[in-house]
Amino acid sequence: NEPANFVAGDLNDGCAKNKINYPPYVPQVRIDDGSSGLSEKTLCGDSVHSKGLHYDIHNMFGWYQSEPTLDGVRAATGKRGLVLSRSTYVGSGRWVAHWLGDNFSNWTNLKNS
Repeated sequence: NEPANFVAGDLNDGCAKNKINYPPYVPQVRIDDGSSGLSEKTLCGDSVHSKGLHYDIHNMFGWYQSEPTLDGVRAATGKRGLVLSRSTYVGSGRWVAHWLGDNFSNWTNLKNS
């Protein structure tokens, strides 16, 4: 539920070297080497959307899609719907349930989840 492009920012140019794309802090939960800043497999933080900079709204993509997806399910089926989303934000529970998938069935992942 967020824009993914499977490269770091722009395919040819990457991302501009600025504090939005390469902030002075980097979360410790990174799974890559951190050389691409925060744009690993997504858009550059300074990309502009109708709602603002990608840096500011990246985590809200799932929220923006939650209500319309449930409305579509209800319109298509004529029944109550259930939508599971991997990308939720505060308030998303009004329309969707959060799926905690993509973890392995082992004790380490159980502890982390």
